[in-house]
Amino acid sequence: MLDFKKILNYLEFINISNDEFTIFEWKPPKSYKSYMLDLNIVKQNRMSNIFFHLNKGNLKIVHIRKGNLIYSAGSTNEIQFQLLEALIEYISKEFYEVWDVDYVLSYENFTPSIFHPFKKNIEDIVERFHKLDLIKVINVECMVCNKILPLIVKISLIENAESYPVPIVFDHVGHSILCYIDKNFSVRGVELVNKTG
Repeated sequence: MLDFKKILNYLEFINISNDEFTIFEWKPPKSYKSYMLDLNIVKQNRMSNIFFHLNKGNLKIVHIRKGNLIYSAGSTNEIQFQLLEALIEYISKEFYEVWDVDYVLSYENFTPSIFHPFKKNIEDIVERFHKLDLIKVINVECMVCNKILPLIVKISLIENAESYPVPIVFDHVGHSILCYIDKNFSVRGVELVNKTG
């Protein structure tokens, strides 16, 4: 089971960009990797307010476009996509609380270094992630593996749902199960689903 107190061990980057350039980037200490090519792929997606997921070998990336900004987070494969979505939701909210982003970006002589102090905010968020109450871990039974699996669900996904139960697909080692979660975060059903793509 993933130790949420050590989420830093799994994160690869957090990036906030617009279509032209990166305005903020965070990486774990002593990380010199570049994710420019991955971020260029992210920027090609023009849809707003929808989370998108990428599997890139040993890297998972989640991104969402909100207004003029694109928020991205990358992690190792141990992290589930719902956790990265919850992290991005929280970071985007805090970023706009700290900065009047549209105003700052309206200046012609704007430089991304103005957002550099936000790294401290990111470090604080990562350090106390396990206390922020952004996710729930729900045990679901996989009829293929004959095991109980920990499914991470973003609390906002359930609380903001238009109807219940909420369906969520869990990809697990070459197969997928469809889980139905009610408003009390209880499992109401699980079924094997076929996949294509």
